[in-house]
Amino acid sequence: MTAKSERLSVLSDAEQEALYGVPNFDEGQQLEYLALSEAELALATSRSGLHAQVHCILQIGYFKAKRAFFTFDWDEVAEDSSFVISRYFQDQAVALLPISKHERYAQRDGITALAGYQSWSSTSLPWIASLAAQLVRRDVTPSFVAMELVAALGERKIIRPGYTTLQEIVSGALSAERRRLGALLDGLLDEPLKAALAQLLVHEDTLSELAVLKQDAKNFGHQHMNRERDKREMLAPLHHAAKELLPRLEISRQNLLYYASLVNYYTVFDLRRLKPEQTRLYLLCFAWLRYRQFTDNLVAAMNHLVRHYEAETKAHAQKRTLHEQVAQLRNNRKVGRLLLLYVDDQVADSELFGTVRRRAWRIMGKDEVLAVGEHMSTKQLSSLALRWEAIDKLGVRVRLNLRPIFAAVDFCGEPDNPWLQALAWIKVVFARQQRPSQCPLSECPADTLPVRLRSFLLDSDDAGNPVALNDTRYEFWLYHQLAKRLRTGDIYIDDSLQHRRLADELVPPDKCAPLLAQMDADIAWLRQPVGPRLEALAEELRKQWRTFNSDLRLGKLPHLEFDATRQRLIWHKPKAEDSPDAPDSFYGRLPLTDIADVLRFVDGQCQFLSALTPLQPRYVKQGAEANNLLAVITAMAMNHGIRVMARTSDISHRVLENAHRQYLRLSTLQAANDCISNAIAQLPIFEHFSFDMGVLYGSVDGQKFSMERPNIQARYSRKYFGRGKGVVAYTLLCNHVPLQGWVIGAHEYEGHYAFDVWYRNTSDIKPTVVTGDMHSVNKANFAIFDWFGGAFAPRFTDANAQFKEMYCVDDPALYEKYLVKPAGRIDLQAIETGKDGIDQIVVTLAFKDMTQAALIRKICTYSTSNPTRRAVFEYDKLIRSIYTLRYLRDPQLQRNVHRSQNRLESYHQLRAAIAQVGGKKELTGQTDIDIEISNQCGRLVANAIIYYNAAILSRLLERCKGKPKALAFIISTSPVAWRHLLMGGHYTFDDGGKAIDLDVLLDGLDLE
Repeated sequence: MTAKSERLSVLSDAEQEALYGVPNFDEGQQLEYLALSEAELALATSRSGLHAQVHCILQIGYFKAKRAFFTFDWDEVAEDSSFVISRYFQDQAVALLPISKHERYAQRDGITALAGYQSWSSTSLPWIASLAAQLVRRDVTPSFVAMELVAALGERKIIRPGYTTLQEIVSGALSAERRRLGALLDGLLDEPLKAALAQLLVHEDTLSELAVLKQDAKNFGHQHMNRERDKREMLAPLHHAAKELLPRLEISRQNLLYYASLVNYYTVFDLRRLKPEQTRLYLLCFAWLRYRQFTDNLVAAMNHLVRHYEAETKAHAQKRTLHEQVAQLRNNRKVGRLLLLYVDDQVADSELFGTVRRRAWRIMGKDEVLAVGEHMSTKQLSSLALRWEAIDKLGVRVRLNLRPIFAAVDFCGEPDNPWLQALAWIKVVFARQQRPSQCPLSECPADTLPVRLRSFLLDSDDAGNPVALNDTRYEFWLYHQLAKRLRTGDIYIDDSLQHRRLADELVPPDKCAPLLAQMDADIAWLRQPVGPRLEALAEELRKQWRTFNSDLRLGKLPHLEFDATRQRLIWHKPKAEDSPDAPDSFYGRLPLTDIADVLRFVDGQCQFLSALTPLQPRYVKQGAEANNLLAVITAMAMNHGIRVMARTSDISHRVLENAHRQYLRLSTLQAANDCISNAIAQLPIFEHFSFDMGVLYGSVDGQKFSMERPNIQARYSRKYFGRGKGVVAYTLLCNHVPLQGWVIGAHEYEGHYAFDVWYRNTSDIKPTVVTGDMHSVNKANFAIFDWFGGAFAPRFTDANAQFKEMYCVDDPALYEKYLVKPAGRIDLQAIETGKDGIDQIVVTLAFKDMTQAALIRKICTYSTSNPTRRAVFEYDKLIRSIYTLRYLRDPQLQRNVHRSQNRLESYHQLRAAIAQVGGKKELTGQTDIDIEISNQCGRLVANAIIYYNAAILSRLLERCKGKPKALAFIISTSPVAWRHLLMGGHYTFDDGGKAIDLDVLLDGLDLE
C-alpha cells in the first residue's frame, strides 16, 4: 500500500516520469543530446570550475531532451557524467563537487536565454489559468488538461512549472468549473426537478430506480422491450429538463458523456456521498444520455423485427412455391398417363366411360384427380401474394412487438410526409380503441396506398370495390415503410444518438470557418486550397495511368499478365516474407514463466498500473495493491470472472470485487494500454519491426467473440458462434502493438469504423498507413483518411474486380487504346462545388463530435444529386484510383499490405488464446460497458505479453552485436507468442519478492 498525496493526481506515474524524471540516456541519446554546438559549449566552459562545467553540459543536454531543468545528485547521472568527462575533459582530473544553488540557477538562466525560452513565473499564471478554464470545458479529465497546458507552454517557449504547481493549476480549474456548474444548476433547477433527481437514488424493495435504469436489455424480446419502454418513459421528464438545461451550462459533448459515464461506475451510496450539485449534474447528464440510448435500443429492435418478419414472409413464399413445384413434378407423370388414355388405340370408342374412368382411378385416385384438376384450373398465387398471405399470420406478433415501439418513438420529418401523417392517424385510431378498418377509407393518407398494392392492402366487397383497409397488412406495411425511410433519412429522430439528421450532427456553416482557422495544421485538407490540391492529385492520377499502361505493355510487371482474349489480368500475387516458424523455434527454448510474473515485470518497466486511478483520487488515501489489480485484470481477460479467480488464486472475492468496481473503467484501461504501447515503442527492437523505414503501417480488422450473457448488441452467426450470439472486437495494430480496440455489433459493417479507430488512437505510436481487408472498404474511407493526412491501403483479393473502381480525370476516350480502361470520369468540379460540405465534415470529425460510422450511414441517405455526397464520393474515387494503380504496379507495396494484415491475424490468435483460458472464446459481463471492459482487459494482457517478448528480443539485440546471423534471426522473430507462458492453473499473485531477470533468463541461450 502506498500513501497518496492530498493533491489531485493529474498525471500517472509514467507520465510524471516522462515529464519530470531525470533523463536516462542510452548511448545513442548521449551522442544526440550531449553533443554541443559552439554556443552551447561556450556557455558551459564559461562556468567556473570543471564540476560546474560538467553540470552545465548535462543540464543543456537534459534541457534539449525534455525542455525542463532538473536537480540531481552526481550518483543519479553517473553514466552521463562519465560520458561528458571522457568527451570534453579527457586529460583533466574532474572532482564532482556539489553544485551551489546560485550556480544552478545561473546555469538555468544562461540555458534559457540561449534557447530562447523564458522561465516559469507567477506572471504567466493568469494566462495559464485562463487556458485551463477553457480546457476543462472541453474535457475535465485531469491528464488531458495537464498535457494540453504543457503543450501550450512549449509553444510559447515557457519552461513548465513543477508538478506541484501544475497540480494546483489543474485542480483550481476543475474546482472552478465545478463551482460554476454548481452555481448554474442551483439557479436553474427547481425543487420538483431536484426531488425527481433525488428519487433515482431511493431504494425501493431491492433496487433503486437508478439501478434499474443501468440494466441493459438482453435481447429484442417482448418483455425486454417493454422494460426498455418503461425505463424510457420513467426518464422522459428528466430528459426533457436536461435537454433544456444542459446547453445553458456550456459543457462539451465530451464532458457530458464523461459525467454520464460516472453514474455507471458509482454506486447509489457513492452518489449520495458526493456534493448535491455534483450528483445532480451527473444524474442530469445520465438522464440525457440514457434516454437516447433507450430510444436507439427501441429503434434497433424495430429494425431487427421488421427485417426478421420480412425474411419470414419471404421464406414462407419460397417454401410454398417450392412445395407446389415439387407436387407438380410428382403429379406430372400421372397426369401424363391420364392424358394418354385419350389416344390409347386399345380403348374402343364404344367402351363405356365408366370403364375408362375406373382405369383412370387406378392411375390416380378420385380425390387426387379432383385436387389436381382444381389446382391446375385455378390461377396460381404469385410470390407477392404468398408473402401477403404470410403477413396475415403475423398480426398478433406485429401488435405485440412492433406497435408499442412505433407508439413510443417520436419520428420527425417534413410536415407533408405521408408516412408520418399515417402514423399520427393510426395512433389516434388505436387510442380510440378502434381498428383502421372501422374508419372511413378517406381518412387514410392516399399516398401510403400505392396502386400496385391496393388489391393486397384493401378489403373489397362482392362487387370487387375496395371498402376498408386490411388491418394487419396495412399496419405492417406502414411499419415497414417507416423503418425503411428512417434508414434512408427521409425521417429521423431528434432524441437519439444514432438517428438524428446529418445536418444536426455537423458543425453549423456559420461556425465552420472560424473553427477551420483555429484547427491544427496537421489536417492535410487545410494545408492548401482545394484547386491546387485537386490539380496535383489529378496529375498524379494521369501519371499512374500512363505508367501502368506502359509497364503492362512492355512486360515490366512480371506479376501481372494481360489476357487480350478475355480482357482480364492474370495476377501472380507476391508472398509475404514473414517466417511463421521463427517464433516457435525461439520461444520454445525459453523457460516457462507464469503470466502473473510477466504482468508484474511489465508494470515494473512501464508502470501501467499507475494509470488505473480510483473514481475519487482526491479522497483515496491509499492505492490498490498491485497484485489485486493484476488479479482482477487477469480474471476479466481470461474469462474467469471474479468468483472463479477468487477460488483459483490467493486473493479474496471481496478484494477483487472492490478493485474491479473502483479501478477498472474504460478510460483507465485505455490509459494503461497506452502506457505499455508507448513503452514498447521505446524498446530498441521496435524500429526493426517496421518493414518499410519510411512508412509506419497499421492494420484494422475485427475478431468475433461469443458472449457469456448476450445483449442487444450481440447477433447470431452459426459460422462463428454456433447457436449462441456474439460481437466483434475491432482492433488497430501497428508493428505488432494493439493500439486501440472497440467492441461493435456483429451485424455492423467494419469498414465504417476504420477511420475512427485510427483517428482516436491515444497512444504515441501514430501509423501513417492503415491496411485492411475488403470488409474495410467503403465509398468514403480513402477520402477521409486523405483529408486527415493518413493513407488507407486495403488488401485487394481480385485485381479484375477493381477495374470498375478505377477512374480517370480526363475524357475516357483518351484511354481507348489502353489495355486496362477507366470505368468512368471523376467530376473534379463537383468536388470544388461541395467544398463547404467537406469542410463541415472535416471540422465535425476533427472535434470528434461525430463518428465516421454515423457519417457514412447518414451521408448515404442523401440523394445522388446532393453536392456534399457527390463531392465526398468523387474525391474518394480520385484517391482510390491512384492507390489502386500504385498497388497493382508495386509488388513490394502488396507485400507490405499483406504482411501488415498477417500481423493482425497473429495478434488475433494470441487474443483468442488468452480468452480461451477460461474455457470459451468469449467476452464476459452483463452490460455493454462490462463487455468493453472485458475486451480492454484482454488487450491489456496481450499488450503485456508483447512487451515482455519485445523486451527479451531487445536484450538479445544488445547481446548479439557483431553477430550478423543472430541479429537477423532476432529481427525476424515476432513478439506475438505465448508457448513459453503459463496462463492457466492456480494463480499466485504474491510474488514473495522474486522478479524476472532477463539476463538470467537468457543465460546459456545460443542463437548462432
